[in-house]
Amino acid sequence: MSNQQGQTLDLVNVVSVALLPTPAELGSPNVNTVALFTQELPSGWGSGQTYAVYKDPMSVVTDFGTNSSAAAMAIAFFAQTPNPVNTGGYLVVIPRLTSPTLETVRDALARTVDLVYYYGVLIDEEMGSNPTEFAALVALVHSMKKMFGYCSSNVADLEVGSMLDLVRQASQNRGRMFYHGMPLLNGAAVQQTQIFAAAYIGRALSTDFTGVGTAMTMHGKTLVGLIPDQTIAQTQLNKALAAGIDVYVSVAGIPMAFTSGANTFFDEVYGADWFAFSLQVAGFNYLMPTAFKIPQTEDGMSGLKDAYRKVCEQAKTAGLLAGGSWTAAVPAGLPQALFKDNIANVGYFVSSQPVALQNSTDRKARKAPLVQIASKLAGAIHSSNVLVQMNA
Repeated sequence: MSNQQGQTLDLVNVVSVALLPTPAELGSPNVNTVALFTQELPSGWGSGQTYAVYKDPMSVVTDFGTNSSAAAMAIAFFAQTPNPVNTGGYLVVIPRLTSPTLETVRDALARTVDLVYYYGVLIDEEMGSNPTEFAALVALVHSMKKMFGYCSSNVADLEVGSMLDLVRQASQNRGRMFYHGMPLLNGAAVQQTQIFAAAYIGRALSTDFTGVGTAMTMHGKTLVGLIPDQTIAQTQLNKALAAGIDVYVSVAGIPMAFTSGANTFFDEVYGADWFAFSLQVAGFNYLMPTAFKIPQTEDGMSGLKDAYRKVCEQAKTAGLLAGGSWTAAVPAGLPQALFKDNIANVGYFVSSQPVALQNSTDRKARKAPLVQIASKLAGAIHSSNVLVQMNA
């Protein structure tokens, strides 16, 4: 740079500016993604292709055939409104290996879990002939923090101690159990049960958690293309509700899903998983992408807790959380009055152990003091009792 008075030195000698790249951040896992593990083989896939991602049913029909179970399940999955594709979700179809013998779903899960992301899990068969393998599959899916939708046509599965009831007894609430005893007109009862599972999961895994008031319950929802189960009388309904099994019935002529909370209601499990995933990502995005260090002070912890509060606030906005009365014991060490006031009016309470009280081992390891989050689920109203007094 020069002027009429002669040579001038560059400003870099006084002020040097470096533009840092935009920090990379993680996005929350999409809990509206589903994998269908099928015994059927596609046509037209490339050599070595092990899965395909679909956002419409006709592509599945093209690849697997009009009369395939994969096509029937995909049609039911994509027919529901709202639908996972409305929130960036998809259906990934994963054929099970056939050599040297048919691969188990558990082995297919282990083989593909790092190849493509999915939260929901569907299969195209009933497993009543192999309850031991079924129990192992449900346990595996639950431990992987994925959700398994499974439907049986065996009325005995409504009984105490059945393989479906054992899922409830084990509190494996990511295993969502269904029953449907009505076959299709062509007699394909097994296909009908898995059509129910696909339709239910297609309707259920469709919440846009970034929206306002979008959280939902499956109770009372109509499933497109599914016939209400006329084999279910009050006795069978009571058994299903006790065993944690959801059914599809007609109430006063209205088709609807009738849900059980015996193994926790679906929406609580689904919402809790989204909440946990989102908190994990929020914490990572606060701690990792920063260009400099986050001080191990109360100011640094305030920023971390604010990141968690944003997730809590979005959960409240979506309708997963709401203000209410805290009915459990207040966690030890927290200010009782402030805690209850926040839960009642805000729906959540975020706190952390003071940095000054952190033990030296954790402090030297640069761990954040423990953050505690308490939240109040909004719940849902599924039924009503009415008391009427009339006076003449």
